[in-house]
Amino acid sequence: MIERLSDRLKEYLSNAIGREVNLRDIRAFLRIEPGSKDDMNLRTQMATTMIAGKIVKASGRNDGVYKVLIPIRPVEWWVEKPDEQPLNFRFPKSHIDDTGFDIEDLVEIFAGDLILISGQSNYGKTCLTLNLLAENISLFSAGNTLMGSEYTACDDEITPKFKRRMQKMDWVQWIVDGKPRFQLLPIGGDYEDYVVKDNLNLIDWISLGGEAGEYYLIDRITKKIKDRVGRGVVVAVLQKNKDAEHGEGGERSVRYVDLELKIDRFSEFESLLTIGKVKAPKKRGVEGRTWAFGIQDYGANLIDIREVVRCVTCWGKGYTGNAENRKRCPSCEGRKYVNKEGKVETKDCQ
Repeated sequence: MIERLSDRLKEYLSNAIGREVNLRDIRAFLRIEPGSKDDMNLRTQMATTMIAGKIVKASGRNDGVYKVLIPIRPVEWWVEKPDEQPLNFRFPKSHIDDTGFDIEDLVEIFAGDLILISGQSNYGKTCLTLNLLAENISLFSAGNTLMGSEYTACDDEITPKFKRRMQKMDWVQWIVDGKPRFQLLPIGGDYEDYVVKDNLNLIDWISLGGEAGEYYLIDRITKKIKDRVGRGVVVAVLQKNKDAEHGEGGERSVRYVDLELKIDRFSEFESLLTIGKVKAPKKRGVEGRTWAFGIQDYGANLIDIREVVRCVTCWGKGYTGNAENRKRCPSCEGRKYVNKEGKVETKDCQ
C-alpha cells in the first residue's frame, strides 16, 4: 500500500517539534519534484491542514518557512494528586545560638517553585544558599544539585574556601556511606540545560553580564529553569547593586519567581534580609519583613538572626535634622532599622 503524502509529512514534522522547517528541505526528504502535483499538494497541506490542526504555524514572512508547534493537551486540573500540598521546606537558622528567620511560618513552598536570592556582593548570598541546601538535604528523594563556577578552580578542582565552609557546617551530615548527598556541578552558563528534574537545584549564581550585559534575558532564563525542575525546587542567586530594588534584570528577574529574598548590607559586619515577592503567603503583611543577621566561620554559619523594623526616630533615613544640621540617628545609629520589639499579630490569608 502506497503511503499517503499527508502521513509522510506528519511523520517528518513529528521529528522536528519546536524547530523551524522549510519547503525546500521537506521536498528533498520526501523526494518531491518542485512544481509537480505532489509539490502543489504539499503546499496545500502546509498552508491549510497543518496550520488548522495546530501542527505548524507560518513564519509570517511568506517564504515557505514554518515553525513546528509543540503539541499541547488540556491539563487535568481537577484530578487530585498526592504531591499538591505545600512542601516541608525549611529555611536557614543559626545552629550556634538557635536564632532563626522562621520564614516557613510565613510562606508556603510547593513542588516546582523558584526561590530567588538577590543580594549585594559579599553579604551572605552563598551562605544562605548553602544553608538552604543543608536544611533541606533530605527533602527530595531524587537528590540535590548545586551549580556554581566559583566553587571550583579553572581545572575543576574544588576550591579550599568551599571545602572549609563544608567542614565548618558540622551540624549537617554531607557524606553518607561514603557518598555525597548532593552533586556539585561547575556550571557558569546554560543553567537550564543542567537542571535535574525533581531535585532541589541550587544555582549560585546566574551570571548575565558578559560583554553585552544581557540583563533583559533573565526572565527567559528563569522561565526555562523553572519549566525543567519538575516536582523539585530551584534556588537561584543573582547579584544586586547597592540600593537596587531587585537583582540584575530589575523587575524582569522576579517575573516567574515564587519567593524573593533580598540581601543588603546592614552594617560593616552584618547583613539584612528582606522578603520581596511572595506567591503563597500564609499571613498578610509578609512582603517587606526584614531581618538582620551575622555570618561567621568563614561564611559558613549564621548567627544572631533577629527581625528588625524601620526606625521611627529617623523614619528609616539613618539621620536626623536638616541638610545644614544632619546628625546620625541616635536610635538606629545610622542603620535605618532597629530590633523589632514584641510580635505584631497578623491575620491568616483566606
